[in-house]
Amino acid sequence: ARRAARRPLTVLADTPEQADDATPQLAAEEREAASAVRAAIADLPPDLREAIILFEYEQKSHAEIADIVSATPKAVETRLYRAREQLRKRLQRWLVT
Repeated sequence: ARRAARRPLTVLADTPEQADDATPQLAAEEREAASAVRAAIADLPPDLREAIILFEYEQKSHAEIADIVSATPKAVETRLYRAREQLRKRLQRWLVT
């Protein structure tokens, strides 16, 4: 199945080794942001959390996720939309405008 083009997931440095090339201030901000993202994902309802992890981190398609969670692809799309909206609200501080 062909997957629609999308922006790549930006992974922030969350270990000192990953942030070696950054300034100490930037490295601290990146660790704080990464921690905020992990906490925001952990706080999502289980069905939304599962969908966003499978899609963003495990790179599964909507159809693959639907099979895994016993839902329709449209239900997966809805869960991803709701998860992103909740994450966007919770992580507003970290979004680049």
